[in-house]
Amino acid sequence: MNHLYIKQIILGSAGLLGVVALAIAETETPKTSVADFDAKITRDTSEVRSANPAHAGFADVVQKIMPSVVSISTYSKKATRQGFGGGGPSEEELNSIPPWFRQWFEEQQQQAPGSRRRQAPQQPKKPVQTGLGSGVLLTDNGYIMTNNHVVDGADQLKVIVGDRAAKEYDAKVIGTDPQSDIALIKIEGTGFPHATIGDSSKLRVGDIVLALGSPMGLDQSVTHGIVSALGRSNMGIIGNAKQAGFENFIQTDAAINPGNSGGPLVDTQGRVIGINSAIETRSGMFSGIGLAIPINMALNNVHDLLAGGKVERGFLGIQMGEVDPSMVDFLGLNDENGVTVSMIVPNSPAQKAGFSEGDVIITALGEKVQDLSKLRLTISSQRPGTDVKFGVVRMNEKTRKPERKELTAKLDKLPENPGLAMEKPKPATPKFAASSFLEGVRVENITEGLRQNYNIEKEVQGVVVTNVDEKSQAFKVGLEEGDVITQVNRKSVTTLSEASENKGQPGEIVQLKILRGGQTKFLAVKN
Repeated sequence: MNHLYIKQIILGSAGLLGVVALAIAETETPKTSVADFDAKITRDTSEVRSANPAHAGFADVVQKIMPSVVSISTYSKKATRQGFGGGGPSEEELNSIPPWFRQWFEEQQQQAPGSRRRQAPQQPKKPVQTGLGSGVLLTDNGYIMTNNHVVDGADQLKVIVGDRAAKEYDAKVIGTDPQSDIALIKIEGTGFPHATIGDSSKLRVGDIVLALGSPMGLDQSVTHGIVSALGRSNMGIIGNAKQAGFENFIQTDAAINPGNSGGPLVDTQGRVIGINSAIETRSGMFSGIGLAIPINMALNNVHDLLAGGKVERGFLGIQMGEVDPSMVDFLGLNDENGVTVSMIVPNSPAQKAGFSEGDVIITALGEKVQDLSKLRLTISSQRPGTDVKFGVVRMNEKTRKPERKELTAKLDKLPENPGLAMEKPKPATPKFAASSFLEGVRVENITEGLRQNYNIEKEVQGVVVTNVDEKSQAFKVGLEEGDVITQVNRKSVTTLSEASENKGQPGEIVQLKILRGGQTKFLAVKN
């Protein structure tokens, strides 16, 4: 019997009562320069050295970092005093959530003035507390790093430094970056205890780490575990419908729960190496997988927030694809690492630098390119105007041999909607034809009937694969019925005759650019 498992990604801030307004409170950009800000940050970038828990506890570490950990309460003028869409939760709704969470909501309802289940929502005269989160002091003059989702939509922020008896401060938002889930806020004052910043690039899987914050409103809490994995991406936690977020999470089994968001993840020397952000769970509570943003990435983004209130990222102007196994031998690659250039934005840095569709990027900034998510992070981490060197492998059309080239691109600024503004090819009117284009492959000119059968967009030009023999070489490398072949040996084709003319001599390897489900892919198959 098959069992259905529901996978939930829960951001680690604790929502309290009602829904949060969607607008971020407007604030003025501070006068503090990035240089002055950096001068106030305490850093220790030496190698991580984990203490042995069998012989030593972590009390000294906690005593060092805890004073810099803050609790953040968010308030909204547009929130109602009851949750679950305006009224209090019904018995059915309460029974649908975990017992501990159910008890917590019931207690909150009892504490809310005049609360009754399903009563009509009333607009409060004062802002209503809508969430709890955490943060970490970076400087002695009150700059605090936290998560974007902790402060997003809040009309008012209150910060507690230290234990419950400590003074409560009003905080203002300096800048937020939803695409990395980082925010910079500030409280007024001087002499605040601030954290020591470590170097997340020196973390290793297995290193001991501690997570601090205010889970479920329990201020000044600490848990410990290890680094379970590094470089977690493509999890769909950060981002929106227009653009995917920039994810490069540290995975840990140190317990992270709602309310921990924005708090520090530290090593056994008390140095901040990450910012707690989310958990992956099926129950809504921690289940052994916590996710934190590396401090190197977070601090780089904070510099931009301080300078201009938003993060500026580099833009190359390519659509990336994975390296198909069939292309490894075709291009003489050692393995499937690298990124295929599927499409190029007109007048982009990539086009100006001489990139071609079908190129495989194997190095960037002198480092090996492993996959497209890592290359995307590398490019976006560079400032606009930066010259970046790339190593590519390309098939020479004349010699029919792969060659390595070095290209330098001056990055542009990443647009708000970086969708490819591709020039659409002029429509052609091919005659109906069918042929065994490659051994075991039937290819036809695209007709209106075939467009409907295979859901091919009107602007797409090429030839369509209508049958692939399962015993053929083309089938083995991944060619499928319904694929649209748009290039043969790097030359665009709109008819079957053009495709046949460009495929080369029998026995040679043919490079195909295909369109499948809106995604571009390159394959290499023997002619």
